[in-house]
Amino acid sequence: MQIEIPCPKCRNTRMKFEHAEPRNSDIVTCFTCGYELGTLAFVKARMLAAFERMRRQALQRKN
Repeated sequence: MQIEIPCPKCRNTRMKFEHAEPRNSDIVTCFTCGYELGTLAFVKARMLAAFERMRRQALQRKN
């Protein structure tokens, strides 16, 4: 599975997982520098929260 997440340490977007088919409990690790971003479930939750904030901001601008 390929996902594009910028590493906060080196800004590379290539990540590696513990399994070929990632599980929510897998640790997301930067392929280049080895920085651990947390579990896949944690990263998904942060991405969903950021998307919701952006959506709310866009709705507020329209009003």
